Amino acid sequence: MLILRRFYIIAARQSPGRFVRYVIDMGKTVFISYSHQQEEWVVQRLKPCLEAGGAEVLIDAERFRAGRAVVGQMDAAQDAAEITALVLTPDYLQSPYCAHEMKRAIARDPDFAAGATLPVLRESCEMPDEIRRAEPLWIDLRNDREAAKWDLLLDACEADLGSEAPHWLSVRDEVLQLLQRDQSVNLVVQGEPRWRELLRHIETDRLSPLVVVDLDKGSTAGRRGLVGEILKSCGVTRPVPQEPDDLIELDQALSARRMSHLALLRLDHANHRNYGVDLFSALRHLIMESRKLTLLAQSRRHFSELIPRDHPLSAIDLKTVELNGRNR
Repeated sequence: MLILRRFYIIAARQSPGRFVRYVIDMGKTVFISYSHQQEEWVVQRLKPCLEAGGAEVLIDAERFRAGRAVVGQMDAAQDAAEITALVLTPDYLQSPYCAHEMKRAIARDPDFAAGATLPVLRESCEMPDEIRRAEPLWIDLRNDREAAKWDLLLDACEADLGSEAPHWLSVRDEVLQLLQRDQSVNLVVQGEPRWRELLRHIETDRLSPLVVVDLDKGSTAGRRGLVGEILKSCGVTRPVPQEPDDLIELDQALSARRMSHLALLRLDHANHRNYGVDLFSALRHLIMESRKLTLLAQSRRHFSELIPRDHPLSAIDLKTVELNGRNR
């Protein structure tokens, strides 16, 4: 059986004109074995934490194809993983499919010496004999608001959220709920939590469409480039007009939608860039007057510290949500 590990190559500047490449081994590949009564918890809480932490997650909801044998597809997905996480509940222990997956997982590492099988207790149930005899350290997530229990799971999968998992999930849910109510949000990031992965999960799985523009990109250094990135994210590919007609194009593109959700990442940069006060006036109008735009502003500093009191955006109703990194 061949298991491929994923690596990221990062180029870091060491001196002018010289870059050093670093190879970083990412998290393990994890197959999640669960009963479908736990599907919502697995898909909305367990899977996002593992993926945001760097692990690759395999679950039947995404891997199985119609017209093919279910057991064969289950076995293929499980064999492609380095770890099988068993989400144990009374329903799980009654399921023939789950029993099949559990037996295959334990057969790979019957003494639980290699960490290839992770028993995760989600609901109170009798621990199977095959697990109890080996006396492994199983993970109790019956209360999934205990950060230490999440740490055991994430560490075993070589995944790291850079933040406590319950806090990361709580922030994700709060930001999502606010955006779904068309409430603008300032996501203030402290430390080094996996905030981009949090927003990516909201964008791809929970809130579509979300127009995402990253001010770290060099193309956003000027106003025309920033407007162009917003328009491109809205599907407008024609050239951006010169000022002030660029704002007419922006207003038409965003007003044509029922509601646009715009995420401006690294808004801290706006404090020292000359985007022009009329651009922010146009955004304020779309947010407050025509109500065609909801803003998600991600920054390291609070919005009130970035925007002067007489700034056009200072008057918008913006809820602050803080995502804090872990102190290690």
